[in-house]
Amino acid sequence: MDCETLVDTGCTRCIAHVSLCSQWTRENVSVRTVSGEFYECMGTGVVQVQLPSGVSVSLNVIVVPSKPLNLDFILGMNGITALHGVRVCSPRDVRFGIEEVGLHASAVASSTMPEIDERDFRVIYDSYTKQWTVSWNWCDGKKPPTLFNTVAEYNVPEEVREEYENELTQWIMDGWLVPYNEDMHGPVRGTIPLMAVVQQNKQKVRPVLDFRELNSHLDLHTAEADVCSEKIREWRQRGQQVSLIDLRKAYLQIHVHSSLWKYQTVVFHGRRYCLTRLGFGLNIAPLVLKKVLSRVLSCDEKVNSATSPYLDDILVDESKVTAAEVESHLRRFGLLCKPPESVQAGARVLGIRVWGERNRLVWRRDNEIGELPKELTRRIVFSICGRLTSHLPVCGWLRVAGSYIKRRTNAATASWDDKVTDLKLYSMLTETLELVKMSDPARGRWDVAGEEATLWVDASSIAYGAVIEVDGGVIEDACWLRRNECSHINLAELDAAIKGLNLVIS
Repeated sequence: MDCETLVDTGCTRCIAHVSLCSQWTRENVSVRTVSGEFYECMGTGVVQVQLPSGVSVSLNVIVVPSKPLNLDFILGMNGITALHGVRVCSPRDVRFGIEEVGLHASAVASSTMPEIDERDFRVIYDSYTKQWTVSWNWCDGKKPPTLFNTVAEYNVPEEVREEYENELTQWIMDGWLVPYNEDMHGPVRGTIPLMAVVQQNKQKVRPVLDFRELNSHLDLHTAEADVCSEKIREWRQRGQQVSLIDLRKAYLQIHVHSSLWKYQTVVFHGRRYCLTRLGFGLNIAPLVLKKVLSRVLSCDEKVNSATSPYLDDILVDESKVTAAEVESHLRRFGLLCKPPESVQAGARVLGIRVWGERNRLVWRRDNEIGELPKELTRRIVFSICGRLTSHLPVCGWLRVAGSYIKRRTNAATASWDDKVTDLKLYSMLTETLELVKMSDPARGRWDVAGEEATLWVDASSIAYGAVIEVDGGVIEDACWLRRNECSHINLAELDAAIKGLNLVIS
């Protein structure tokens, strides 16, 4: 876009947010001003106009190369008509008719969709705009006067800056970042630092916000948080006829109440914006998303019985309901999804690659091992070992090797950022990575069926081990390093049996 202004033949940015016109058509358009002069125009396009209340409409616009009367956006009669008229009570009290309709619809919606009222937050749903809006509870009920952070952005590597800035520009176009207006939003209460995160598995660069200071002022109760390994066990028992649905920009689909925008502002290209949506990194975000998804899925008993959500992923049992039906159900409540993926055809399920083969589902690792850095710290070693075993159901000998390497690293360092100078440890890690690349033990059958299982347990002077076998295939294993102790091997084997039974129960 090589123009600065969007014009729709007279409102200022203080009463509406206007997305940038990313696609417009160059054509001859003639506009005559009140003074009788012709104003140079470049073409036409379509923009999304969003009011502070969250209501939005699409408008046809005329694109011009410079600001008329130094205004970014001029609203004409077709815009006022689309917004159901306008009522101006004072320079700061401007209300459009569509908002009043929205308020009425919200009141009707509240009787059919109860609000989600939790200890940490409250979420309301507006059926007219299909919008979920969250407001959080402050620690001890006290708002912080102002957050102390003044850093706008952490260092962004030059090789990813273009993709990072393109993504933020898209956030502005989508209305997720709205130019900050102090007359409307009040004094700024917090600046959230921006940073770029490279997602290796998806080969994408994501803008991420550092919410640590804001999080320190929010209550968080995690008793209802899902555990990934438990969800994997549940999903593996759903059979082979399953699909995966992934919400599109899941957190960003949930709005934040406008009274809280002043606590989550960002600075991009020297201009201040407020984040109007739920941000990744806010400590309450996963639980908010879980509660919203649970509420939406529970609105249809058939859909609810056939689905199992984990954060922004939803597993669908297509023997009960099709993925298309679930997608349509979510859309009715304002939640947009990516196209469903059949697990039989191959999909990434909670970080694991799963596909159909020989009338069964099989799995393998889906994260890159990478190369070993020349310099190691305890933090780096633990990160590498985490990527090697993580939440994978079966890892064989790799579990013992990874646990031993971490134990030896702890003995060789005093803090997380201490350098590892143990050459033998470096050699062990190198050998482990080479063996994984040649023959990775992290693989096996995914779907678990049947009413019987065999538990194998054993102990040695180094570790306890347990393996669960179903229908001739190993479905899960575990190991625990023994402490430096002198207990009899029989007692160690008894401990292994107890640990193995607990694994079977889980």
